[in-house]
Amino acid sequence: MASEPKRLVELKARYEDHGKARALLAGADRVGTFSQTDTYFVLGERRLKVRSVKGRVDGQLVYYERPDAASVKDSVVLLADVPVAEAVRDILGRVLPVQAEVRKTREIYRYQGVQVHLDAVDGLGRFIEFEKVIASDAERDEGRRQLESLRAYFQIPEEDLMASSYSDLLEGRS
Repeated sequence: MASEPKRLVELKARYEDHGKARALLAGADRVGTFSQTDTYFVLGERRLKVRSVKGRVDGQLVYYERPDAASVKDSVVLLADVPVAEAVRDILGRVLPVQAEVRKTREIYRYQGVQVHLDAVDGLGRFIEFEKVIASDAERDEGRRQLESLRAYFQIPEEDLMASSYSDLLEGRS
């Protein structure tokens, strides 16, 4: 069953020093570390992927709309749990061209109401991502300020901010 669309504000950046990030996340709730594979399908500016997690049969179908901007950005996400991720990936691959397959190790934390991802992406390097779910425009503005504050706290320079998804970066390397 698909979820209601979730509105988020998010920020992604190159961030090689995950040890520093873990130290800055002292006191955060650690959700866990997961080996994920995201298979992206070609949909123009929109994005569709099947996410599978190593050691699990089930996964998620993820659709999202987000501008490519190297700053805090708004996004809309729809998630659907799928019982057999490989089957869904294979079916979609017969209908839509595969854009890229992103393999990563993701550490997930909850910190001050924000989900923080420390990603080690095969072939691309290390990254940090902040996501905050919002329910209104007022929350969006506050969330944007909070992510900018986290950017300062983690000492992320502007040149390390990411505009694209990992799939776009991998596709550009082909």
